[in-house]
Amino acid sequence: MMKGLGVGVWTFGMGSERYVSDGYKPYLTLEERIAKVSTLKGISGIEVTFPNDVNADTAHKFRALINQYGLSLCGMGVELVCDKEWQSGSFASPDPRRREKAISLTRAAMDMAAEFGVSNVSLWLGQDGFDYVFQDDYAAAWQRLVEGVREAANHRSDVTLGLEYKTSEPKMACYINSGGKALALAQATGKANVGITLDVGHAINARENPAEIAAVLLAEKRLFHIHLNDNYSWSDDDMPVGSVHFLQYVELLYWLKKLNYAGWLSLDLYPYRDDPIEACQTSIHFVSKMQNLVNQPNFDRLIEENRASGSRSVRAVYELLLGE
Repeated sequence: MMKGLGVGVWTFGMGSERYVSDGYKPYLTLEERIAKVSTLKGISGIEVTFPNDVNADTAHKFRALINQYGLSLCGMGVELVCDKEWQSGSFASPDPRRREKAISLTRAAMDMAAEFGVSNVSLWLGQDGFDYVFQDDYAAAWQRLVEGVREAANHRSDVTLGLEYKTSEPKMACYINSGGKALALAQATGKANVGITLDVGHAINARENPAEIAAVLLAEKRLFHIHLNDNYSWSDDDMPVGSVHFLQYVELLYWLKKLNYAGWLSLDLYPYRDDPIEACQTSIHFVSKMQNLVNQPNFDRLIEENRASGSRSVRAVYELLLGE
């Protein structure tokens, strides 16, 4: 059974982008963001990054805040991207000092997560990649990734590391750019607590079918956490859930239920010019309605009966949605 629905605090950020670098919205403190999250109906979890949002110095205050607002910490990411110090990479960096810092931060994040009862720490390695051909030694970079992630995972077995793959950004080409590549890295470490944080928008960018890759990762016992958002396929737009890929989301929620996914679903939105409250409530409403749909007693039977004809199975779903 899924643990619940959460939201990342970055959803309530300033909405900075390359053309409007100071953002479209005023700066909100972490406390103000937590207060905003607490107003969302249907949200029980909050996701943060380490050490920017929460660290050893702020953990006590953060715990008091989420307790005050009745929220649980549902996920934690390690900040290894949004600072120029990571321009040569983190786990794959040729600079041993950068690699050691990445490992050290990940270990500290695992300890912090354990203190809050969080079972997964996400690793988005967006600076581990290349911008130009002939720029890097791919074999050496891969070996550094395997060894570094393995070393971090060895720190403790009660917290998993979820590799959040992405085709590009910030690097033009990220090394961990697909579900298959992330799974290969997880398996190469030889550690059962290394798996994947599936960002649905990133899967769409990688031309994957979210339900299919989720099923594969669940079969391999490597799907630890899920970020929900949507996009137009060519960039990581972080739009409200189901705003573009409607049927793919219905199918994803169907297979997560069928294969007994037991982790959190976390909204990973970045509403540049939209009201973040509205973007979140739209996503929450969609997820709730689609979960009700796939939970109908006859839904599974309809899918199985019509599976032999691809178009007929799609029609069966639409008939449930729109009526005969």
